[in-house]
Formats: sequence, structure tokens, C-alpha cells
Amino acid sequence: MLLAALHATPSLAGWFGSPSAQPKDGLTLATWNMDWLMTPRTHDELAPRCMSKQPASNEHAFPCTPGKPQPPTRTQADFDALAHTANQLRDEQQADVVGLQEVDGPDAARMVFNKGWKLDCFVNRAHPQKVGFAIREGLPYHCNGDLSALDVDGSTRAGADITLYPGSRNEVRLLAVHLKSGCFDGRLDRHFSPCERLRQQAPVVEAWIDQRVREGKPFAVLGDFNRHLDKDERYPAGPDEAAPINLMQAWSDNNPPGAVLLRATQGEAYVPCDADDHHKAYIDDILIDQKLASANKNRRFARLSFNPQDHGRELSDHCPVVWGLTP
Repeated sequence: MLLAALHATPSLAGWFGSPSAQPKDGLTLATWNMDWLMTPRTHDELAPRCMSKQPASNEHAFPCTPGKPQPPTRTQADFDALAHTANQLRDEQQADVVGLQEVDGPDAARMVFNKGWKLDCFVNRAHPQKVGFAIREGLPYHCNGDLSALDVDGSTRAGADITLYPGSRNEVRLLAVHLKSGCFDGRLDRHFSPCERLRQQAPVVEAWIDQRVREGKPFAVLGDFNRHLDKDERYPAGPDEAAPINLMQAWSDNNPPGAVLLRATQGEAYVPCDADDHHKAYIDDILIDQKLASANKNRRFARLSFNPQDHGRELSDHCPVVWGLTP
């Protein structure tokens, strides 16, 4: 793997929760892309000046490209239906932390995660598609700032970096990502803009992984990879570590020793989010390192589909992937 270490921008945020708090048995991680989640007020403000192209990272705007789906206009009933899923994550799945994608910051997230959660560590990006976290109330954490190098062209998304149980023997580092869309499988060295951008992002994630391995701290990378990692891991990364042709073999190559990742969806049949979901493979996933895997040999995978009674509502084109890790 890459020898150069990429540092996340430090955050002014301190520790939240009680530093002396102890975790329940194990750790439950989840990831959820929420499909342009913003408050109704923000949607109404941005709609009249929507753009014919995808806005840059420094633009608080959304696109209205002819022939392409528009960011959804949600009613309170839609938010309530999404909140039902968030409550299931809290109560039924016992999720400790949820990596969020396509959320316009804490105010938007609070429309859905409205009880029992801290909403924090969102990337410093004007664009409404932000990455951040919902953390179970009472769980100690520290925001480590943005992995800003993931924004390789001023229009792609930075990563959100958080430490759970900071300073304790239970410390775990998490990186939430929403990688470039459009290059879901096949080699990354094609002359196709989405693949070229994803290929640029790959070594940034790899350097973050390498640095965590050298520190000897357990970690996970979770989010929307916009990639069929089940196909990707079948093929080699190629000879150039700075420009791999596949993701998984680049990140999980045991170089440095210990850089071996386990994938939540490996061997799991695809479960659709609702009756309109015609995808065949996951692009949302959770990757954990050997230390976290060794400490949690019992792993429970779940896909949290939407309530059939809410079919037809403006929910999301993604639903949560959950991985319960227990000793």
C-alpha cells in the first residue's frame, strides 16, 4: 500500500459523551445514503435557482438537469416514514453509529434522526450532499475533521472521520465515504470521467487505511462506495499503487502487514429497499480491519428495507446496511 500518510484536517470539536462510558457488548455500525436529504425550507430556497449541471463542492445548490431525476420534494409524512427507519436502527438494530451520505448537515438529519442521536462530524462542504454521522446519545466520540483529499476535483465529496471511545481501550476509528458515482464495475483505467475520478480517490482511502494499520488501532470504512465491491475484489489492483485498476485488492493487500479488510455484504444476497428497487448488488458497504474483526468474531448482517406501507412516499433510493459486531 501507499507509504505516504494523508492526514484529516483537525476539528475543533472535542469529546462528546462521557469519556468513562463503557460500550455494550460489541459495536453495531450502519450506513445510509439518504438521497438529497434537506429541510423543506432549504429545498424551497434552492429550487428556484437550481443549476443545469452538478454544483461544485463550494456551491449550496442542487441540479435540475433535464431528463434526470430531481432531488425529492418531501412532505412531513415522508420525513415521518424515514424517521420510522431511523427509530428501527436505534431500537431494533441497536446501532451505535450511522454513516450518513447525501445529507445537508445536522438540521436536515434531525428531520429523520429526531430522538436518541447526536448528529455531528459533517464535512465542511456547501453542496447539500454532505457526509457525516448519527451517533447514539451517550457514546463518547471525537470528530477528526474532513478527509478533504477525497475531493479530488472540487466537485467530489470529502470523507468524514470520527473516533469512538477516544482515549480508551475500546477506541475505534471510522471513515465515512461517498465515492464518485458512475463507475460501478470494470477497470478503473478506462477513459471515462467517473472511473478516472474514482481512480484518483482510491489511493486517498488507501493512505488513510495504511495510517490506521501503522497506528495499530481498529478501524472501519463505511458508506456509499458507488462500486460493486463483490466483483471488484475478484481482480488484482494492478502494479501502480497510486493509480489502481480495482479498489478492494488495492485497499486489502496486507501491505503494511494487517491491511486486510472484511466486507459486510460478502456472501449476502441482495435485499431490495422496496418494491421499486431493481438493483442486483450492493454499493453501500462496511469494511473492517483485522483488529476489529478479531475482537468481534460474531457478526450479524442486516439490510433494513422500508415499510411496505410507505411505498410511494419520497424516501430514498438507498436503505440502511447494518453490521453488528460482537465478541
